[in-house]
Amino acid sequence: MDKLILFLAFLTLVFLPAISYVCHAEATAPTDVELEPDLKQEKVPLKTDDNTVAREEQVAKDGFSIAEQRLIDEKGQKYQFQAEINRLMGIIINSLYSSREIFLREVISNASDALDKIRYQSLTDKSVLGSLPQLEIKIKIDKENNILHIRDTGVGMTRDELINNLGKIAQSGTRDWIEKIGTGSDIDSQIGQFGVGFYSTFLVADRVTVSSKSNDDPKQHIWSSSSENPNNYSVVEDPRGNTLGRGTLISLHLREDASEFLSETKISELINHYSAYINFPIYVWTSKEIEKEILSEEDLEKKPEDKEESEVEITEEEDEEEEVSETPKTTKVKETVWSWDLINNTKPLWTRKSSEISEEDYNNFYKSIYKDNKDPITYSHFTAEGDVEFTGLLYIPSEPSNDLFQGTQANKSDIKLYVRRVFITDQFKDIIPSYLAFVKGLVDSNDLPLNVSRETLQQHKTLNVIKKKVVRKAIAMFQELASNEEKYKEFYDNFSTNLKLGIVEDSANRTRLSKLLRFYSYKHEDKPISFSDYVDEMKEGQEGIYFLGGETIESVRTSPLLEKLVKKGYDVFLMTEPIDEYCMQVLDKYDGKIKFVNVGKEDLKLEEKEKDKLKNLEEEFKPLTDYLKKILSTRVTKVKVSNRLTSTPAALVSSSWGMSANMERIWKSQALSDQRARKQYSYSTGQKILEINPYHPIIKNLLSRISNDDEDPRAEDAASVLYDAAVLNSGYALDEPTEFASRVHKMLAVSLNLDPDAEVDIDGIESESNTEDTNEKDEL
Repeated sequence: MDKLILFLAFLTLVFLPAISYVCHAEATAPTDVELEPDLKQEKVPLKTDDNTVAREEQVAKDGFSIAEQRLIDEKGQKYQFQAEINRLMGIIINSLYSSREIFLREVISNASDALDKIRYQSLTDKSVLGSLPQLEIKIKIDKENNILHIRDTGVGMTRDELINNLGKIAQSGTRDWIEKIGTGSDIDSQIGQFGVGFYSTFLVADRVTVSSKSNDDPKQHIWSSSSENPNNYSVVEDPRGNTLGRGTLISLHLREDASEFLSETKISELINHYSAYINFPIYVWTSKEIEKEILSEEDLEKKPEDKEESEVEITEEEDEEEEVSETPKTTKVKETVWSWDLINNTKPLWTRKSSEISEEDYNNFYKSIYKDNKDPITYSHFTAEGDVEFTGLLYIPSEPSNDLFQGTQANKSDIKLYVRRVFITDQFKDIIPSYLAFVKGLVDSNDLPLNVSRETLQQHKTLNVIKKKVVRKAIAMFQELASNEEKYKEFYDNFSTNLKLGIVEDSANRTRLSKLLRFYSYKHEDKPISFSDYVDEMKEGQEGIYFLGGETIESVRTSPLLEKLVKKGYDVFLMTEPIDEYCMQVLDKYDGKIKFVNVGKEDLKLEEKEKDKLKNLEEEFKPLTDYLKKILSTRVTKVKVSNRLTSTPAALVSSSWGMSANMERIWKSQALSDQRARKQYSYSTGQKILEINPYHPIIKNLLSRISNDDEDPRAEDAASVLYDAAVLNSGYALDEPTEFASRVHKMLAVSLNLDPDAEVDIDGIESESNTEDTNEKDEL
């Protein structure tokens, strides 16, 4: 029987959904279906079917037709999301914030909002201030009871507001207030957005007590909750009565591991870091030791009658001519005094009009926030309007930081980010590109899309707009600085590498940045010039801007690769910084018109009229170029007649896609490289071309020798020496210096009329060695 019951239950479970589905289908199926008339028989022009909209409603969406979806929406029962408050509070407390010191910023921001609200109300009704006209925030530490008190004289909260604002997570009283009074009011200083900042207090506190008094409530109430039982909170009338007058007092019963926040110094540091520019004064109850003079114990113990007797005795002495007056003895003691110290005494300079601020004020502000004892080179104060509104203040420091190009600084920005004058972060590198990491300053906006914890930014198009405007303002600051030759030299000497890095990384501003570059040239070895200056001095018929990279100005200046260019009167940029050639490869053309030409690479084009002459020379010296290519096949890819040499017999250049001598030197100096990079390096460095000077006597002699005998061993040695000399002369490094030295020694022997193959006198060396050994034994 039990088995039968189980079997029937099983059948019910299996077939009941199917039966329900069939019934539902029959219930929802249309009963009267009207056939559409034959459209072919209609004598009307072609047009959209009048029933198209009706038919579209039959199209299924997410498995339901539109009619079915409407039925679901109308008849479905509505429920509210449920949350386990204990776990939700744990998420808010431990997941939203990366640092627990954030709690003080959040509490002060809430206090600032409360003060702003009462200030706004007082604009139309002065009586709301009552007996507390001071709008301020005070923080007091109770070390004995392990409590931190934060007090404000703001608008305060009624009993209902305590329940609504603090009893509901993500309920923002500030947001509700803004919506209530309208967006057209002067409320830009309001900070609260998400309604969770208050709960950051549980990062450091086991129990939080909030006492608050509002003008709208005749009674003062207390809200309290603990982290041990976050599901519950209590609200009760304050048994002490109205002790606040108006405002809010938050008392944080700190955890044992949060004792660091019982230090006045620590609290002051956090205020200066996060809330230094809040609109209202922030005071901290601080102790100080002062020295005080008090009467000595002897004078304190002296009785008045003793003094009278002493005076009588003195007056009775007839031979005493002067009265003796005693000076009381004092001693210095240290005494501890307490007072309210103003912490945020630096005003937000950027909120004022630039016309009202002196250069000295800008410099002093820079020194105060960046702890620099030197004035900045220049600054830029601006307000951006449009889709995103923000205020920016940028500085160029007098010198770069020591870690400017190290990994730690590459991911860091010295641009401080504020929202309504509350510090958010200076660790957000995307606010400015890495090549501008040396620029210091701040950005303050009301429109930044922050995450709930207000510690980091969300990826948003607003951020891209801010970044674009900040970069443009920074470049405009450089451009303005370029008009002052002395200051620009100071700037360029320190930050030229950053500008070149910007050309590599920032394609949108590449043209603007290129006009800021300065280089030494063959004609201007004492003072660097710009590309614009070079173009103004270009010779008639010159088609490109020539440059050559190397290790030093002198080595580049004396390179044989410049001989023909210098003879024609062309100027050549001499580039010695490792990043210079990378920069030039990216630029390609100046102002999109004149091509940059690397003199260290093949196919240097000078004048059209030389083409025919060069072609005839190539034909004449073809036997020699073929011979050298055969002898040097493992070291060069091509041998050709040069159009750039005048006094040097040969030079080595790279192919159009290969590495120049300077780039090869830089690659070899890299400390880190993987196998893939080494393969690329091996390929690029193998693309070398030997160019020979057809007018040089050595080249002519070699052509004559191989024409007579292409097996001449001396010609082969001469070819190798010619190549080695070209390698060194062109800025490359020798692959086999020992063989080069051996060939030089042979040539030296020939010049001294010695047999280059003569053997060394080994017997003489051994005899001398034996004599030295004998002498050492005799000494022993």
